Amino acid sequence: MVTVVLVLLCVAVGVLELYAGRQSKYQAEAFVSRVRDLHDLVLRQHNRLETTGRELNEEITEVKQRMLPDLGFRVSQHGGRIDEMSSLLHRAEEYIRAQAIRLHELEKQREVLAELRGRLSDMESAQPPVAVPAVAGASGEARMEAALSRIADLETDRGRVMELHRDLSSTLEEIEEVVADLLGYASGELDHAITSTLDDGTEPLTTVGGSLMSADPALREVLADVYERCVEGSGLHIRFRSVEENLTRYYLTGRMLEELGGGYTSLLLSLTMDTGLAATRHGAGGDAASVRALLRALHESAGAVAKIGPLVVSRTTDTLVCGVLSHVQSAEFERRGLLADPASATARLRELAVHQFWDLTAWAVRPASG
Repeated sequence: MVTVVLVLLCVAVGVLELYAGRQSKYQAEAFVSRVRDLHDLVLRQHNRLETTGRELNEEITEVKQRMLPDLGFRVSQHGGRIDEMSSLLHRAEEYIRAQAIRLHELEKQREVLAELRGRLSDMESAQPPVAVPAVAGASGEARMEAALSRIADLETDRGRVMELHRDLSSTLEEIEEVVADLLGYASGELDHAITSTLDDGTEPLTTVGGSLMSADPALREVLADVYERCVEGSGLHIRFRSVEENLTRYYLTGRMLEELGGGYTSLLLSLTMDTGLAATRHGAGGDAASVRALLRALHESAGAVAKIGPLVVSRTTDTLVCGVLSHVQSAEFERRGLLADPASATARLRELAVHQFWDLTAWAVRPASG
């Protein structure tokens, strides 16, 4: 009996061992399968990360090759413009100081001239009695002739005094006009400074330079009128003008230099390509008629140079040329005094790049409709 029990126990133990072994095998297979699944998942994630890293490297390489050089160029370009604007600001401050000194001197001159004009008015209103010199032993007829001669001398002196009075009055009026312009300019600068201080959203005041030189005195007033109409047609306003012999300088506001350059370039292209179309850039359509009028008026002159912002037109005896300048080139024209010399201005304009220079000599001789 005991033997049977032992045999049954051995059989039970064997069965349990077989069951335990089979279960261990199933668990091992399940574990291996799970490990394989995890390995496949890790491999897929690795491939995805590798693909993403490669794409990121390609994008970074593209940014380095394309965008970084362009950014560097832009930074250097804007750095140069900042230096240029700083130089222009320094020059403007010096000019304002010089104009302030000049304004003070003009005020003194106006007071002196006003006093002189008052004295001349007093002299004009005063009628001193005519003193007839006594002629001993002279007859009444001789005394009459002496009186008439004295009266004639006084009339001559009176005419000279009146002529001097008119000259001084004309000079005083011119000085008063200059003083009024300077006061208006200074008032505008102060008003804008106050507005900028009180309102942070105020747009910066942009000032561009202009000038007009004419070697023909008979045409100066006509050219000045056509020039100022062209300035208005270009969307600009004259803030101040300064006359220097045969050269008049203008200080203009209303539009940016780059915007003006684009409009003038489009217009000149339409003229030279004989398309008959106005410029297509914003604001340039209004420039077309006034710019054409200025070009034809300059062509009628024997020698002239006109500048409106970046646009420079030079007329010599046999040519009419123009160019659209950059900031640096515009400063060069000012520094070298080319705006007062048509021959030198023409020679410098011919040295510009092809896309900046136009020879309008042939265009100017066509009928006005062309």
